[in-house]
Amino acid sequence: MPDLLLGRPVRLSKELAAEVAEVEALVRELNAAEPTSPHLESFARFLLRSEAVASSRIEGVVASARAIALLELMMGRKPGEAASAKGIGEGAREVVNNVLTLREAVSTLTQTSAVTADDIHALQAALFAGTEVSELSGRPRDKQSWVGGDITSPRNAEFVPPPPSAVPDLMDDLAAFLSKDHPHPLVHAALVHAQFETIHPYFDGNGRTGRALIHTALARQRIATGHVLPISLSLLAHPAEYIAGLSAYRYVGAPDSTAAAEGTEAWIRVFLAATRDAVEEAKRFTDELAEMRFRWDHRLADFRESEGLRPQPRKGAAVLRCMEQLPGVPIVTARAAEALLGVTFPSASGALEELVGAGILTVKDPVKGERGERAFLATEVLDLINGAERRLRYTRWDLPSG
Repeated sequence: MPDLLLGRPVRLSKELAAEVAEVEALVRELNAAEPTSPHLESFARFLLRSEAVASSRIEGVVASARAIALLELMMGRKPGEAASAKGIGEGAREVVNNVLTLREAVSTLTQTSAVTADDIHALQAALFAGTEVSELSGRPRDKQSWVGGDITSPRNAEFVPPPPSAVPDLMDDLAAFLSKDHPHPLVHAALVHAQFETIHPYFDGNGRTGRALIHTALARQRIATGHVLPISLSLLAHPAEYIAGLSAYRYVGAPDSTAAAEGTEAWIRVFLAATRDAVEEAKRFTDELAEMRFRWDHRLADFRESEGLRPQPRKGAAVLRCMEQLPGVPIVTARAAEALLGVTFPSASGALEELVGAGILTVKDPVKGERGERAFLATEVLDLINGAERRLRYTRWDLPSG
């Protein structure tokens, strides 16, 4: 049974307070830095998708980057048809739902004056829209649950959350705490996440919902604006430390006890390590996308010259604007490009064909349910996330025992 967040004393040691200030400065510096990525909105979409994919993978919900991007495309065009589309796995549906949920977490929940428990329930429900369990989602559990062990008894469980009767008051407290300003935004986000995971209010989707709330907290505290940090990508690469940190947070004792201080500090250190890695990865993503765009510009110029055209398209040309959007929309059809760019269908089709000729896009079979339209893929964008996950596996954390 966790202590309530409102009014709980949180003591930071001198060393931890210095680390909090250091990592917070890194996050603010990233926000203030002149981006090397050529298109901010597209970069923000790229980061959001990367975070949602990683958060889903932590829970074992896996789908290929192509399946995810394809379903995103279909949902953007025809949400109703996408819900029943054939050939799309349940994993891809849940990951795309997580993308949409995370987008809601950093938009609507950031703009509302006060977050409520019902707002959080709606986030969890959105994770399972169009799935087999959609009717069971969106409300707190009404039975005892546990993590680990077996399905018959919590006797050997790794963690047993509070009884269902305690969940409503704990969620109201969490929502009120999430809505308040805090002098240490990263500490605030860390506490929100660990408290939510300890409450474990739902039968499924707790991890993804809880990690979405990290970004709600960071956005509401105005420390991460305009984009999400790929914190889940870092946690995905360090599962043992992640679990150990959450376990340490579940201290036994009074809220002002030594056990409470040590356990909370242990978790905050894990969260800071993940945030530090996320800042570095965001910087790396901006550089990689800028380098990718540099290569694309040269490929396009070479192709246009081979076709007897001037190497550089005119400023504002559809082909250039389409390239700018690809990090955020790595799979697109001509109809989707027409709407995205605000150009005619022939102009959108011509831009895509030109990018295929330059080796920037590849062509996929016609999209099901899209009147036989071909899908155009920016495969280099889809591959970036895999490289990030491999890199982060080799970063070392010095985790306090708590």
